[in-house]
Amino acid sequence: MEIADFLAPRIHIVCGKGGVGKTTVSAALALVAARAGYKVCVAEIDHKGSLPRLFGASEPSYEPSELSPGVWALNVMPEDALAEYLEVQYHMKRVSKVLTSTHFTDYITTAAPGLKDILVLGKIWYLEQNRAPGGRRYDFDTIIVDAPAAGHMITFLAAPMGLADAVQVGPVKRQADWLIEMLTNPARSIAHLVTLPEEMPVAETLETSQKLDDELGVSQGVTFANGVYQDSLSDEHLALLTKPSSLQSCADSVGLRLDKEDFDALNGYASFLEARSAIQAKHLRVLAKSATRPIVRLPHLFGSGLTLPDIETLADEIEGKLQEL
Repeated sequence: MEIADFLAPRIHIVCGKGGVGKTTVSAALALVAARAGYKVCVAEIDHKGSLPRLFGASEPSYEPSELSPGVWALNVMPEDALAEYLEVQYHMKRVSKVLTSTHFTDYITTAAPGLKDILVLGKIWYLEQNRAPGGRRYDFDTIIVDAPAAGHMITFLAAPMGLADAVQVGPVKRQADWLIEMLTNPARSIAHLVTLPEEMPVAETLETSQKLDDELGVSQGVTFANGVYQDSLSDEHLALLTKPSSLQSCADSVGLRLDKEDFDALNGYASFLEARSAIQAKHLRVLAKSATRPIVRLPHLFGSGLTLPDIETLADEIEGKLQEL
């Protein structure tokens, strides 16, 4: 698959169970697009604001800010989305500041379930339409949506459909229809699922994929199997960890002396990696058997915290494996 074909839809919704690496994959996809010459905006849909830290930047705001060449990001907060909606649609700039405090937004979104999701999706629509308050215009080629965790994601994407059913006429109905068309038009939007090769994430990924097909009609692209040990260490590397003589030869070459405790620790670590790889392989087989979309495996990255070089490594992996599809 050519990168240009993969990036043909402007909106890429990255979905998955909490903790599987959605934000990491979103960041890597942003780099893939930026390397191809696209101007990219990543929209985080919650308040965690973790994506900028992967690029060594500060917390994001509601307005897009550049994290690295070609990669921009923003954090979509409902109160700001409501203020923008009132200003763009009804030119109520002064009133919007009064009506969109956090407490007021919480009050009206509690009274109207799904409205918070509508406001957030509306911001994605504005990004796609290159519209902003005050006559300003966005000019992003690709919009990557770091979606809510899978438990909320289905209701998040289904919100416009619920609103369209509840309101049959008028501007609100038209705006709901705009969002539905945006999400269900494969030329405009596509969803990518992210999972770990573990029992619960795989099961939830398959369930989410079916709901995207059967209930929402949202097109799906690639399923990313994240954190795969087999793609991090080769069989040769694992075998090396169990051979003291070979290990010592490697250590000698860099002036390091290993004692028996070191060998025991490395041997135990090798056993752990072999066991984890076997467990992951089992769940990857389940995923491959039931998944209806291409699967891209991403390696487990060893370290205490991910940084930009790690994201670049994942972007390299994604680029190479997409071209193999």
